[in-house]
Formats: sequence, structure tokens, C-alpha cells
Amino acid sequence: PDSQFGTLDGVLRTRVGFCGGTKEDPTYRSLGDHTEAISIDFDPTLITYEDLLQRFWDGHYCASNLGMRQYMNAVFSHDDEQSALARKTRAEAAAKAGISEDEVQTAVLPVGTFTYAEAYHQKYSLTRHHELRAFLSETYATGKQLADSTVATRLNAWLGSGFERDLHVLESEIARYGLPEQLSAYVVAKAKR
Repeated sequence: PDSQFGTLDGVLRTRVGFCGGTKEDPTYRSLGDHTEAISIDFDPTLITYEDLLQRFWDGHYCASNLGMRQYMNAVFSHDDEQSALARKTRAEAAAKAGISEDEVQTAVLPVGTFTYAEAYHQKYSLTRHHELRAFLSETYATGKQLADSTVATRLNAWLGSGFERDLHVLESEIARYGLPEQLSAYVVAKAKR
């Protein structure tokens, strides 16, 4: 069902994992020098990398950091162009927050290798919806397939927090998600809350 519809605000899929370090095959319990991160695939004809950065900075206070590599505040970039945009928007976020660039605690670093987190970490908002998560786990045979699923990404967003919901969009597209009727009704009811 993943190819049967477009994107939500240009975001195709998200997955969580680890990046920015040197340890081979990091895991949640053996992270080494990596940082927990989210990887986002997006359609640049619908949303730009700079737009994504602006959304990040709008929801992030760049003058604080937990001080732990695992949870450090960072924007990981894939190339020099992304790095330059991340630094530019970081400076803008600092100015908006009324702090100097020297006070910013959010790093801009190369992504290096992104390693998927374990399956139980993927699409975390869906873990509160057991029947739906079970159905998706049967539909997508591996944790990576679930993590890469546009359907799972959209459901996670609809049932999670952090984005504005236009229920007309959900109602117009949910039939294409490939869910049983009772799960579709459940998602719409939960998204209305």
C-alpha cells in the first residue's frame, strides 16, 4: 500500500537510529560514540531541506544540551550544501532566541553512516495502539520494512503528536492504507482527539 498515495507535507518516511560516530553496528545498548537520531526522506518538490530545518528549529531550543553524546542536540548533514543550510538556520534560530551563536549547544555534524535502531524503537507512537501495531508488524515482515513504510510513518504521525492534523486529509486517504475497516475507524477516531 505504500506507493498508493503521495506525501504528508512532503515527508515520505521517517525512521530512528544512530549516527555521527565511529562504532560499527551500534545498538541501543551498545551505542559507542553515536547519537540517537531520526532520518527523514522527503520530496524536495513539496518541502525543502531548509523548510525541514525551520520546522526543527521552531520546536527546538538551541541553547541547551544534556551533555551526553547519546542524546546530544545535533543536525546531521549529508553534504556541504546541507551543512551550510544547517549552520545558516542555526544562526537564525540563535538570533530568534536572543542568544549569540557562541551560546548555541546544537552541533552541525556529518551524518556518516546511519544505522537503524531496533524494530521496537521504530514508529514509537504506534506502540500505544497494540492492534494497529500488530497488524503492521504482520504486514511488514522486518523491522526495517516497518521503519521504511510510508503507511506506518503516516499512521505514526496521525496518532502521535507534533504536527497539525487536517482530518479531511486522513479521511480522504485512509482507505488506501490497506487497513481492515475496524482499524481504519479506530485511527480516525483516535486522530480526532
